[in-house]
Amino acid sequence: MKTHAFRPQQEENGKRYRGIHTLKFRFFSCVALTAAIYIVVIILLNLLFFQRYYLVEKKQNLTKVYQHINACYTGDVTVLEDELKHLEKNNNIRISILNQYDQTLYDTIYQHDRNGRNFVMEDPLRQTIYVYNSEELEKKGYTFSSLQDSDGQVAYIALLGKLQNEDTVLLRIPTTALKEERSVNLAFLIISGFAALFACLIAGFFIGGKFTRPITEMTQLARAITRLDFSKKYTGTYHDELGELGDSLNKMSKDLESSIHELQQMNEQLQREIEEKQRIDDMRKEFIINISHDLKTPIALIQGYAEGLRVGISDSEEAKNEYCDIIIDEAKRMNHLVRQLLDLSKIELGNTVPNKTEFDAYELAEAVVEKTQVMWQEKQLHVDVSGVGNEMLYADYDMLERAVMNYMTNAIDHTPTGGHIRIQTAEDAKHIVLTVENEGSQLAKEEMDKIWDKFYKLDKSRTRVSGGGSGIGLSIVRAIMHAHNGGCGVRNVEQGVAFYLTLPKHP
Repeated sequence: MKTHAFRPQQEENGKRYRGIHTLKFRFFSCVALTAAIYIVVIILLNLLFFQRYYLVEKKQNLTKVYQHINACYTGDVTVLEDELKHLEKNNNIRISILNQYDQTLYDTIYQHDRNGRNFVMEDPLRQTIYVYNSEELEKKGYTFSSLQDSDGQVAYIALLGKLQNEDTVLLRIPTTALKEERSVNLAFLIISGFAALFACLIAGFFIGGKFTRPITEMTQLARAITRLDFSKKYTGTYHDELGELGDSLNKMSKDLESSIHELQQMNEQLQREIEEKQRIDDMRKEFIINISHDLKTPIALIQGYAEGLRVGISDSEEAKNEYCDIIIDEAKRMNHLVRQLLDLSKIELGNTVPNKTEFDAYELAEAVVEKTQVMWQEKQLHVDVSGVGNEMLYADYDMLERAVMNYMTNAIDHTPTGGHIRIQTAEDAKHIVLTVENEGSQLAKEEMDKIWDKFYKLDKSRTRVSGGGSGIGLSIVRAIMHAHNGGCGVRNVEQGVAFYLTLPKHP
């Protein structure tokens, strides 16, 4: 078929979409790239903005602690001492409260040793280099700054605020924790990033396979359609655009299969019509040749003997009578042939409508045997009608008798001298079958359909002298049975040939 022309291109396409060019790999690559970009962005954000974010969060925390102390402070530190210690522990901050004369009223608990003894320290404000915005302090009541150590490094994030009675509170958080958290956080992000990337790769591989499986299935379906193979179907269960596309491919495959099947049927029908037309043309040509051959000889004989009589080729009265008998015989032969052709044409064209009546099958068989008695007795044949029952046939008696008569004369012609001819009947629920079986040569398979054609003769060598028929008898049988909505046929039997005809039973 022409579908083989698609295969090279299909194989090329199959190779083209392997490896890194597959949709599954591209989906996997996109997932991996997205995960990698996400992780890199997280690490960069941590490197660039973590410190700022940390400082903002701590400043907000310091602001909340300051507001809480300012709201609760009445000037007596001893009342808030437990609360101040609690704030220091929970928020990891240092708290110092000084009066308006820079005298320390409360200092952080982190400056006491484990035995509760105080370290000998100078005033915390004098110990450190402290820079603050006095305008912001006056305006907002508190301001942020940083406390630096002796090396000039930022040691604390500090909040300096005024309390309600003009005392000063100093809140500070050491930056050592920031540096430690930043390094630990960065290391953790890198480790967790690679772990997340590996997890995304695994998930992307399986998820990519799941999402690309219906597309791969539809690709295989499309390739099968290009090969005119409609056995494959999309079996996915997605109720989305992919599912709709798969259903459309299934519908297209079904419609295309139906259309191609219809085209094939039409093509086959057209081929049969062409062959039938060619057969009819051949039959028409053969018919003209055969009818011309069968009419040419008697016409020539009639013409020859008539001219002989006119010129008086013989004066003998006996010879003249013989010439006249020959002319009459050939005229009768021509008349019989023409009448057969006319009858066949009338039956085939439907101009002769069967006048159906009921009659006994055995009586019909006896009548045919009796009318052909001279012919089969001359060849010393044995005719057996014991197989014919008393089935009631529903048909045109004359037409059916003619069909059986043609079977009988055909059997007589082809049965060797001393042979047997058997006529028998059988029936089923809807039909009655009458068979005429004769001994003799069997038919070749290729001959069984041709013998029903007009002027077809099995023995091409049989001539008028040897008794060859016109080749129309079986054609008449077929036309008669078609007119009765019946059938006819032939089959080889063990010792010869059996011709049969089938009639519907009486409704």
